[in-house]
Amino acid sequence: MQVFPFNVQDEEYAYLMKKIGVSAAGTAIMRGRFSIKTFMVSDISTPAANVVKQEVLSLGGEAAVPAHAVNCSKPKSDFVFSLRSDKIPEFVSRMKAQCWKLTQVANFVEKFVCLQKPWFSFSHPGIDTTRPNIMGILNVTPDSFSDGGSWTNIDDALKHVSEMLENGADIIDVGGESTRPGSDSVDAETEKNRVVPVISEIKKQFPKAVISIDTVKSSVAEAAVNAGAEIINDVSGLTFDSEMASVCADTGKPVVIGHIKGSPKNMQENPVYENLFSEMLDFFNKSKETLLSKGLPESKIIIDPGIGFGKTLEHNLAIIKHLEVFFSCLNPIALGFSRKSMIGAICGRKNPFERLAGTVALDTIALEKGAAIIRVHDVKEAKDTLEIFNALKEPSAF
Repeated sequence: MQVFPFNVQDEEYAYLMKKIGVSAAGTAIMRGRFSIKTFMVSDISTPAANVVKQEVLSLGGEAAVPAHAVNCSKPKSDFVFSLRSDKIPEFVSRMKAQCWKLTQVANFVEKFVCLQKPWFSFSHPGIDTTRPNIMGILNVTPDSFSDGGSWTNIDDALKHVSEMLENGADIIDVGGESTRPGSDSVDAETEKNRVVPVISEIKKQFPKAVISIDTVKSSVAEAAVNAGAEIINDVSGLTFDSEMASVCADTGKPVVIGHIKGSPKNMQENPVYENLFSEMLDFFNKSKETLLSKGLPESKIIIDPGIGFGKTLEHNLAIIKHLEVFFSCLNPIALGFSRKSMIGAICGRKNPFERLAGTVALDTIALEKGAAIIRVHDVKEAKDTLEIFNALKEPSAF
């Protein structure tokens, strides 16, 4: 006899049940019993927290509430609860019958469980949204942190695009302004002169290429879209240019909302958060609401937690460890770790070109946690990472 630990993966559940010889009826009955869902609720009334706790416990789950919830000595509480997946529908039903805004808790849990997949509802012509995608970086700048000046010549840029597409890039992200820590901004005309000719030539030579424009300026975004860009990637989350949301909505193109605290010039000067996740979620929700109010569909919105954009190493690590927090936005998540200083800080690699192994490690973790896009300099290695990730999602040879 042998006994060993074994995690039942969702994608392997049916295969495993068939392998063991479980009946179809038994397979249906037990679906969800091997999977646990955990949620955190913040800033909710203490009586409501106690109600949720009792309902969760009655369904065989676990709930951790603060000590002050016992006597309701404080009006608000944060708490954590866990339930088996198959108990979620009953939990949702019970919460919808409660007061204290618990219907909102029920609605979120129900929507989250139903929609949880790497790309959620996002779709766009030319992009395979059934799997994570690779966004290859093309910086046509003289001063980007790792490859500044490498692709300012249009022939060199096109050669690099050709290599990235051949190596498996799904999206080419063109940027004409460095956003490295401490960088100065450039005027819109300079930025347009850098990116528009390159985008136009890419579309001529590679008409099927999907191009994103990495900019915080509405006029640059508009000019880039007119030249052939199909995605707008704004690291400021629409906060640096009051016209950006309107331009995004008018073009109807997908938008990547990046999170940043401060500006590239000062963002790494002692960034402080009172509550990292709450503040970031508020930021994303406000940016999303702005886009939605302008008429851009929810299915066109992607979020990027902005690794290194106004965050310490500890903040970055917390985001990666708990990437699931951002699925509460119900939008696909893009992440960029490529050659960043956090890898240098952890591994002692001062030279950005020596951070490939660290980049691959972080990309692998991000994919496993559900990232929809990984933004990279080294496309060939990222493609290998994605292929191995996809292979591990196939049923095992038990």
